Amino acid sequence: MPTLSISQSHIHVDRKQKQTTTNNMDDFSDSGELYTIRNQFFTSQHHKVLSYSLDSFSRDNQLKVIEFQVRSSVALSQDASQLIDNGKLIFPEQTQVFDVLQAWNDLMTFGTDESTYFDDVVNPEFELQAILTALYYVKFKKDIPLAIQLLVKYTNYNTNNVKELEPYLILVQLYLVKENFSEAYKIYTGFQNFPPQARDNIIYQVLESWILSIKGESDNISNAFYFYDEMLSSDFEDDPQGKFRILNVLFVMTMQLKHLPEAKELLNQINALNYKGNENDDFLANQVTFDYLTNNGANVESLLQHLEESNPEHQLLADLAEKEAKFDEIVSKYQTAT
Repeated sequence: MPTLSISQSHIHVDRKQKQTTTNNMDDFSDSGELYTIRNQFFTSQHHKVLSYSLDSFSRDNQLKVIEFQVRSSVALSQDASQLIDNGKLIFPEQTQVFDVLQAWNDLMTFGTDESTYFDDVVNPEFELQAILTALYYVKFKKDIPLAIQLLVKYTNYNTNNVKELEPYLILVQLYLVKENFSEAYKIYTGFQNFPPQARDNIIYQVLESWILSIKGESDNISNAFYFYDEMLSSDFEDDPQGKFRILNVLFVMTMQLKHLPEAKELLNQINALNYKGNENDDFLANQVTFDYLTNNGANVESLLQHLEESNPEHQLLADLAEKEAKFDEIVSKYQTAT
C-alpha cells in the first residue's frame, strides 16, 4: 500500500491545457484501451506495462501510457531516460509532464538530483506533479505530514474529479500509516459523491480493500482478502515484485483472520520468491507479528535485527523505540517516587 531543476515559477498549466494531460473516464472503463494497462500498473505488473508498443494506443492515450511506462521502469530500478526522451519527441508541447517524470527518474534511478524541482512545488498544478511530489516528501524527506498537506490542498482544489483518483489513494495510504483512520475513512465515504463508474476503478477497489481490512471484522477482511486473492489469477511470472506485494497483503489478512496455517503457507510462498526489493522491509515487519502469534516471539530479536540492517527508519522500529522510551520514562518516574 504502490516511484528528481526547474523553479516553480516556470511551471504553469492553465485549465484548458491541463485537460490535455488527463483522459476521459471511458478510456479507463472495461471497454477502454487504457483499462488493462492501468490495472497492471496499479497491481505492480510493471514488466507487462513496459511490454506494450505505444503504437497500439490512440494518440489521445499515448501520453498516459508513457507516464505508466516511465513510472514502471523506475519502479523496477531501471533508467527511464530513453522513454522520456522519446516521449518529448512525440509530445513536445507537454514539457511540464516530462519535466516531472525526468526529475523523478533522476532521483529514483541515480539517487541524486542537482535540481530543486520537488522542493519548489508549493501548489501542484496537475495530478502527476502532485503525486510524485508527495512521494518525494515521503521517500526522500521522510515528511509524511507535509505530503498529506500537499495532497489535501490539491484534492480540495480538484474536488470530485473522477479523472484524478490516484491522489486519494496515496492520501488514504498515508493516513493509515499515521493511524489517522477517521480521515482515511472520510475519503472512502466521500467516493459516494463520485459517479458510479469511479467505484469500478482499480484505484477505488484497492482503496476500499485497505479500508475494509483496517475496519476489521471477518466479513470486511474476507472481502478484502478475496479481492487480492483474485488478483493472483493474473500471470505474475514476469513480475515477481507484484506477486510479492499481493502475497504479503494476503499474509497480513490471514493473520487478521487468525487463519495461521494458511498464513504459514503464504509465508512459505513469499520466501520461495526470494524477492529482495524495498518491500521486503514490510515483509520482515509482518514476520515479527507472525512470530509472536505462532512462536511466542522466539525469532523476533533476529527479525528486528534484519529489519534494522535493511531499513533503520522503518515505522515498526520507530514505534517500538517510542514505546520503549515511554516505558523507560514511567520506570524513571516510579523510581524517583520511591
